[in-house]
Amino acid sequence: MHSQSSGPGPKLSDPVDVITWGGRLPSRRRAVLGGLSGLGIALGGNLGGCTSFLLGLDGGQLAGRLRADVLIPVRGIKRCVYGGAGNGFEFTYPATWLGDQTLAYRAAKRAEAARGGPPTFGSRRDDFDDSEFPALSPSRRPAAQQSRGAEVAEPVVAFGPPGTTGEENVSVIAAPIMPGFSLDSLGGPRDAAERFLASLAPPSSGLEARLFSAEGRTDGSQLYYTLEYTVRGPRFFRHNVSVYTARSNQLYTFNAQCPETRWQEDAAALLASAASFRLT
Repeated sequence: MHSQSSGPGPKLSDPVDVITWGGRLPSRRRAVLGGLSGLGIALGGNLGGCTSFLLGLDGGQLAGRLRADVLIPVRGIKRCVYGGAGNGFEFTYPATWLGDQTLAYRAAKRAEAARGGPPTFGSRRDDFDDSEFPALSPSRRPAAQQSRGAEVAEPVVAFGPPGTTGEENVSVIAAPIMPGFSLDSLGGPRDAAERFLASLAPPSSGLEARLFSAEGRTDGSQLYYTLEYTVRGPRFFRHNVSVYTARSNQLYTFNAQCPETRWQEDAAALLASAASFRLT
């Protein structure tokens, strides 16, 4: 019995001849490019979580610098980047949380009204009523802004667990403030915290606020105050971590919150999110 065929065909004793029978082997360049293309698809699509794993090997530092974690979860977190250099901010949040679609809906409606698009709430553009979009935190809405058409400082971005009511989330508000305002004009972190909580839960409000910590940090010349506190009302008991900073007559407020009953589960993620907040 012969070990190889006697007629036309590959030499069975030669593996290369067997592989090339019926076609040529690809060139080394084509083989390398094909391999790199496959690797790029696997990494870009995070197939099997391989990209998340690789980017997390250094603790996510490279992913943070490259902002790769905006699209790809790294060590269980993603990054929100809003605005551009000089007028934006960024922070991290749990990768399983989703963006608040209500905010996107409100922003789209207001943009449509500003462009003079088809009216939604009346027969004329002048009938657009911003009060159709209530504040996310109506209890904190100043009385002077209760009138029709008054501007309300609402979050520009917010993320929370899918299918929840908004009691558990992270958000950022950017609102105008008096020209020349600086955070240290309020005093140190604890002085500023006590003033904030006194306005948040005045004696006649039926609310009770308790401060746990107040700290300051700097990023270059940018000053941040971080407060951890709880607010209790007749129907809620909430744990908050808030970060305040000011730039170019804008006050930026980052807030991470959850029901007090979930604080033990959420504390690490919310504190890390607050620590990551910075202006860009």
